[in-house]
Amino acid sequence: MSTTEIQILEMIRQLPQPTLDEVKIFLDFLSWRHQENLPQPRGTAMVTAMRGKATAGMTTDEILNLTRSNE
Repeated sequence: MSTTEIQILEMIRQLPQPTLDEVKIFLDFLSWRHQENLPQPRGTAMVTAMRGKATAGMTTDEILNLTRSNE
């Protein structure tokens, strides 16, 4: 362990319990935020790539009317 890590651990050990709980919540948040930088699943990446590519010039209602059956 580096000197900085040892110093941080010493400071954390001296914290009162309510403050330690807040530190844990903050560290959980940081680990969650870091996970956003992981590669996206294939489906998510495909949807992201297609977003904004529609150029039909039609409204949603017009597209839905074309796809509905006439029965």
